[in-house]
Amino acid sequence: MSVPWQNGARMFSTSTWSSPLRRTVLGVPRDKWGRFVNWASGVSSWPLSWHEPATEEELSTLVRGAVKQGKRVRVVGAGHSWSAIAAPDELAVSIDRCRGIIAVDTQREWVTVRAGTRLCHLNQALAQIGLSLPIVGSIAHQSVAGAIATGTHGSSLVHGNLASLVLGLRLIDGQGETVELCAGDPRLDGARVHLGSLGVVTQVSPRVQPAFHLAQTVESIPVKHVIGALPAIARSAEYVKVWWMPNAQSAQVFRYQRTNEKESRFPSRWTQRWFDEAILQAYVFPSVVYLEERVPSCIPPLNRFIARMFERPRQVGRGSLMLSTELPLRHRETEAALPMERSGEAFDRLVRLIDRERLRINFLAEVRFVRADSIWLSPAYGADTCQIGAYTTNVPDGDRYFAGFWREMNRLNARPHWGKEHDHRSEALCLLYPKWPSFQKLRMEFDPARTFSSPWVRQTLGD
Repeated sequence: MSVPWQNGARMFSTSTWSSPLRRTVLGVPRDKWGRFVNWASGVSSWPLSWHEPATEEELSTLVRGAVKQGKRVRVVGAGHSWSAIAAPDELAVSIDRCRGIIAVDTQREWVTVRAGTRLCHLNQALAQIGLSLPIVGSIAHQSVAGAIATGTHGSSLVHGNLASLVLGLRLIDGQGETVELCAGDPRLDGARVHLGSLGVVTQVSPRVQPAFHLAQTVESIPVKHVIGALPAIARSAEYVKVWWMPNAQSAQVFRYQRTNEKESRFPSRWTQRWFDEAILQAYVFPSVVYLEERVPSCIPPLNRFIARMFERPRQVGRGSLMLSTELPLRHRETEAALPMERSGEAFDRLVRLIDRERLRINFLAEVRFVRADSIWLSPAYGADTCQIGAYTTNVPDGDRYFAGFWREMNRLNARPHWGKEHDHRSEALCLLYPKWPSFQKLRMEFDPARTFSSPWVRQTLGD
């Protein structure tokens, strides 16, 4: 792979990223008994063994040994997927020791980062040198490789998902060989959203840009008006998202525009974030959820109360900080991706479902937007996309909610988010992705022995 940083490369240390607090919050998703448990505690598995290689050589040796023994390898990442995509059944591999920025190119157009680096750490390191990713997801605790593997996205029709930023990557394939993919290689579009099924990604080279500030505004709009105006809302700012608490009469539209202003003094983004994490997420919301899960009849009025808490004054802050949210309390998520022209119909079906079946759902629904891309297994492949997320905690109506949600979304040929709850199988998924056969050929090229398979992979991609 031709690397642009060979002339005038700059190296960075990551030793400051290993504080005890971060290790506790961002550690390997493994409990004291050796069980894999994802962040939401909804997926677990018992792998045969755990491995934490620190170099590509160690990874290559591990993969070759697994092939000889006929064992399967699964990289666990940060365990932030609600689906079982990261759940290992034989050899569990964490690449948390493979972290940090390797180099920045001399034109400041992209960086190369080790694949185990968490997005929050990458955002911090880039900010220190005046750079930023053009788009980030809502939660920044995933590993870089895991975030692109699942098509993780933010909300903007100007920018694609995180995988669309990838201009090159490096992986260890199913023979233990190092493979480098760069711009111009037709296989790169297949490997960007890789589902962990092509190999162990070791390095990723995302596009970056000069750091920027954003001004956030929040507008409350009646739900009935949002339904008919979603395409216009999506294009009303560079970054836009919609939050709606079920049973509330209005939804909140968050808009983010670039600004040369300095960060707001009060309420600053840091102040608001501290309040959200230290007060709301730590005490208020858990208490509310505890009550709602035991007395579902109180959910509608509490939802309307919580919706008013989303209404906030204008704030200015660093782009990556404004676009990401604090880590919420543990909950369930599923998400459907549809072309923008079907966004209003899809959101209307969600609203009507909750009303028709009188579902008591105590977590917000979120509507985000993603620019079209050419990535083979990206939910935004081929069209600007609306991605509707249905979230809930363990309320009694949760299973009915998700089942009804997918009944409605399947009628619109929606694509599931790979990292969220869904039970789609390969027989249905192959009809939703025109490049499905091409990805299967790439999988056969990179992993003919299915070393990187798992129960989830077999259900999703087939054997």
